[in-house]
Amino acid sequence: MQKPHLSVHKWRMLPLTIASQQNHIDLSEQLLMAALPGEPATLYWSQAESRGLVLGFSQKHSVLNQAALNTQLIPIYHRRAGGTAVLVGPELLSLDVILPAGHPLLLPDIVESYRWLGTVWAKTLGSLGVEARLVSPEEAHAQRALLKQEGTREREAILNRACFGSLSSYEVTVEKRKVVGLDMIRRRAGSLLQAGLLLKWDIEPLVELLGHTPKEQTILREELPERAVGLDTLTGRIVPAMEVISAFEEAFSTMV
Repeated sequence: MQKPHLSVHKWRMLPLTIASQQNHIDLSEQLLMAALPGEPATLYWSQAESRGLVLGFSQKHSVLNQAALNTQLIPIYHRRAGGTAVLVGPELLSLDVILPAGHPLLLPDIVESYRWLGTVWAKTLGSLGVEARLVSPEEAHAQRALLKQEGTREREAILNRACFGSLSSYEVTVEKRKVVGLDMIRRRAGSLLQAGLLLKWDIEPLVELLGHTPKEQTILREELPERAVGLDTLTGRIVPAMEVISAFEEAFSTMV
């Protein structure tokens, strides 16, 4: 893979690591805690070596269908960022960006701090033949407002159990379906931005794990394919993780 021309004084590029999801969670935390002002920011690519479900910081185990959990025997993890459940494994490519305190991309406005990363991802997908766009803050706010409306509250609450069932500002979509999800952790030492790209969108494990009743599972089964889409569907082929990484780093080198 040809490396883009990035200054080693500004960025540290770690290779793709395939390991247990807990290893990725722990290493991300260690990298953030070790960040020092003036030192290079870090890009860390990862994939979970086996399927698991990662819950958001505030999500409880009660969000899960215990019967399905007992049947699937899938490990459950907790990330330290917000958001909701994400299915990890070979179908998801993750990127952690560790920005030390004082880094120019670490903005006072938390929402605007996502914009540059979403922009790089949209350009990356464009180079892979996929026309993508960023979710505007207004669009994200409008979807969140559905949680407060009587006619849509129940359905939205169910779909929001899955990270890819909802939209946040500057995430990346194709025809209103999310392809790249984003979240963030902010600490005194710096900021950790996390991105997840759906290489493939397999909804059935989420339907079973997050749907407690037949009605809830029907909502998830019918609506999740309209909320997100895998890169394989968009391109008509299986795109290797290393091809995505190469495209991202090329886009990154021209924009950062």
